[in-house]
Amino acid sequence: MGKYVWPCPGYSRMSSDYGYRIHPISGDRKFHDGIDLAAPSGTDILACGAGTVKVSGWNSGGYGNYIRIDHGGGLESFYGHCKALYVKVGATVKAGQRIAAVGTTGASTGNHLHFGMHRNGSSVNPLSYVSAKDTTANYTGSSTSTSTENRVRAKFTAYYPADNAMEGGFYDAQGNLLDPSKRTMAAPKSVPFGTQVTIIGTGTSRDGTTYTVNDRGGAITVENGVYHFDILMGTAAECNSWGVKYGYAILGGTGAADTGSGTGAVTTEKKEITTVVVQSVTGLSAVQKNQLLDLPPHLTNGMELRIQNDKIYVPCVAGEVKLERSRKGEPAKLTFTVMKDAILNFQEGNPVTLHWNGIPAFAGFVFEKSRQDLEQIKVIAYDQMRYLKNEDTLSYENKTYAELLRMLAADYGLKCGQIADTKYKIPHRLEEGPLLDMLQTASDLTVVATGKLYVLYDAFGALTLAGLDTMRMDSYVVDADTAQSFDYTSTIDKGVYNKIKLAVDNGDTGVRETYVYNDTGSQAVWGQLQYYEKLDEDTDPALLAEKAKALLAYYNRKNRSLKVKGAIGDINVRGGTLLPVFLNIGDIIVRNYMCVESVTHHFVDGLHTMDLALAGGEFQA
Repeated sequence: MGKYVWPCPGYSRMSSDYGYRIHPISGDRKFHDGIDLAAPSGTDILACGAGTVKVSGWNSGGYGNYIRIDHGGGLESFYGHCKALYVKVGATVKAGQRIAAVGTTGASTGNHLHFGMHRNGSSVNPLSYVSAKDTTANYTGSSTSTSTENRVRAKFTAYYPADNAMEGGFYDAQGNLLDPSKRTMAAPKSVPFGTQVTIIGTGTSRDGTTYTVNDRGGAITVENGVYHFDILMGTAAECNSWGVKYGYAILGGTGAADTGSGTGAVTTEKKEITTVVVQSVTGLSAVQKNQLLDLPPHLTNGMELRIQNDKIYVPCVAGEVKLERSRKGEPAKLTFTVMKDAILNFQEGNPVTLHWNGIPAFAGFVFEKSRQDLEQIKVIAYDQMRYLKNEDTLSYENKTYAELLRMLAADYGLKCGQIADTKYKIPHRLEEGPLLDMLQTASDLTVVATGKLYVLYDAFGALTLAGLDTMRMDSYVVDADTAQSFDYTSTIDKGVYNKIKLAVDNGDTGVRETYVYNDTGSQAVWGQLQYYEKLDEDTDPALLAEKAKALLAYYNRKNRSLKVKGAIGDINVRGGTLLPVFLNIGDIIVRNYMCVESVTHHFVDGLHTMDLALAGGEFQA
């Protein structure tokens, strides 16, 4: 690489990688926005590139002593858990300059550097930019933070001078009469008035045209790193002809070198990756055949297990059959042992189904066979959600969580059933990793935007997405009769907040504006439990109240958990099911719905029991 410097020279061991992980303190599955470099206390931390220090101080979000550097062109780097900070806000630093020392401040379990990078406000993997081999000796980047090309992803719409509900009147945000001949546009408030913005990459005749920022608008923001601009047109017809175009904007430049024409010098700077395009595919994708899904059960009582390998087998099952289902991020898993005979013949990839008392319970495929003698074969099968653990890279724009699920299912030959309309359109995502993680990200974004939770599961061979509020099951009650052995916990120590503090930087005034939303009632009982989040500086203030309301509804409640062993079985119980719970625990009587986080069904000798892990009551995901 050479364009950036490794921030901890001599220390390349990563104690935690970029991406989803189990948080070492909370125990929750969370996105790790950066990498952790294990190094002794006091080890020098170097700036990975030239830039301006934007933050140097204590971070209340868990990073402890923290530095953030703006490198220009939309790129920022940040450094957390530092023992000491050697630079102040506003300082100009060089690549490889000592800026801090390794420590273990904040939410940390040991000495290390948390190193991360953002591009245009969106998280990026720092290993895509720098490696342990990049030292000050082979550094080839700029000695200053001035970017030769401040290019950002952009969405261009159009407006025209008109006094109606859809347009902004005849005057710009500064009180001047709008004049289409002057080539002006409305931009997010982080782009100062007077900035020159050049359009490129739209595939239209306006590519290479430079406009001046003179206007604002409530919906003109930055969403997931995509800048929204409104171009001033002369007439409604011009607006309709333009529609909406996506491309890039060069902020503060003429853009002549990027128009694809002329004799200007060609820059060697690599373009930011924003889109995934398939260049070639060798061979045809195939879909597994599963005749078992359409085959009705023969038995109305007890268990019926089938395996298809051209022929359909009903093997003799030895011992326990175990079916594990989870609410979040895992396929259903079926474990069983069959007796081997001269007839039975099946392989990995063969379809498997399980019915209990004539009710469809599981449809999936054999993934593992093992044996310790010649008579028995232990088998592990997963439902089709196992194929969502495939890793891939993709980009998408203006799709809902539901639409993303359908797209991935079509790509991988998976069958869909009932898919709820999740409504919220995710503006733009560039994803890389397991498909389930991509779907979980879409789910998380939908929860933040709408406050509504959804459950993804496979219903006997059909991917299903259902709102959590539709998963109530009143035919089964968890009480002293069904829950013979249980462990109940109620806590406000983790994942509970009754004060929401949102921060937005105002680029026009140079002030960080904070907005605080309290729930007085619960604070009087629990004290102040604060959730803090810094939002993009172009976040519409009108949306802050809605976001805070959704966060309070989500977090302002006790976190309850209940584990039950050996309960009477009901095959309809799966991850995400809401069950009524009535338990007298002595100092408290529990009377509410709780959500099944995971369930393990046990079938042995004609008896069906289950172990449950439930959460909520006042439900927490």
